[in-house]
Amino acid sequence: MPLNQENLLHVYRDMHKIFPEDLHIARPLIQMLQSIGEVGPARELAIVMARRMLARGRAGDAIGFLEICRLLEHPDQDEIAALRSMAEVTADGPIDMETGSGRLFILVDQLSDHETRDFLEHGRLLKVKAGKDIVRQGEVNRNFYLILEGRMEVHMDTATGLHVNLSKLYPGHFFGEFACVYQLPRSATVTAGEDSLVLEFSDLAISQLMQRSPIAGERLMQIVQARLVRSMSHSHPSMTELPEADRQWLADESRILEFMDGTLITREGEMEDRCCVIVYGKATVEHTENGETIKHTMETGDMFGDISPHLHLPPDSTMHADGRCLICSIPKKVFRSFMNAYGNFEQWVELHGQQRNQKLHNRIH
Repeated sequence: MPLNQENLLHVYRDMHKIFPEDLHIARPLIQMLQSIGEVGPARELAIVMARRMLARGRAGDAIGFLEICRLLEHPDQDEIAALRSMAEVTADGPIDMETGSGRLFILVDQLSDHETRDFLEHGRLLKVKAGKDIVRQGEVNRNFYLILEGRMEVHMDTATGLHVNLSKLYPGHFFGEFACVYQLPRSATVTAGEDSLVLEFSDLAISQLMQRSPIAGERLMQIVQARLVRSMSHSHPSMTELPEADRQWLADESRILEFMDGTLITREGEMEDRCCVIVYGKATVEHTENGETIKHTMETGDMFGDISPHLHLPPDSTMHADGRCLICSIPKKVFRSFMNAYGNFEQWVELHGQQRNQKLHNRIH
């Protein structure tokens, strides 16, 4: 059920505090304030936005807010006239395209005001007490969350038994994207660090957003993939030594590839420039040995690729997805750097290759 008018106004007020230069937040907020009789705050917000847009070199947007000031009969006509003159002088000049970190909500900046409102209306406001988990590692829940007030703590238990504090999230940050986009079990637990207010969206709302705005969808996918790689770097036993800077480098440079059941993932000789890690799902490798077809199942955490002799697949092998499969593709430069810098990474890769070869040897003989 869409948010009622009171809750929607609350959401827009909070969103404007978080994203003070987002036009798709400010303009509807002005309209809502006017509709409930708060003309004074609506006028003030309009002129504040005009000043901000002018300061950012966005003269056309400034003129738009000044026109709203006129329609709302803002009393400070001298300032409005001065701002309009400045905007008209600079309207044909260079425009500052730098938005500034956190000033715009990237998921809606390509939508119209109406589309933005429609998206936000389909959220559900949740008040979360300090110490309460919103999502838990391993559970199946496809909702997506945007923080409006408060603070969240992200933490996880690794395969080696360690408890890792991953990050803190603040107003404007969102989480839950793995499960929502890729329909994966939760990779981490998110706990309210203080009393908080979040906006919850269903996977259907996010799917509709991505269809409506390919640019918004692409940006969301970039964020989702980077976070998924970072999460994998904390849970994979070969990467326990990595400092945060290298985890971020890995996330920035790697890609997530998705394969559906039966899809060909790779053939021998196609993996010379990358190392791959199965992030989710399984794959079946087939090759022929002495006239016999040999099959081997690879699972989450397994590595493969021609980039290292330890990770080679058997000659003439093919790999197909066994069900839905997500694979992290790591570039050669990152893999080589980790092999040279981290003994644990190198040892794990070597041992992993030996164990896989031993399994194949036992099956053949």
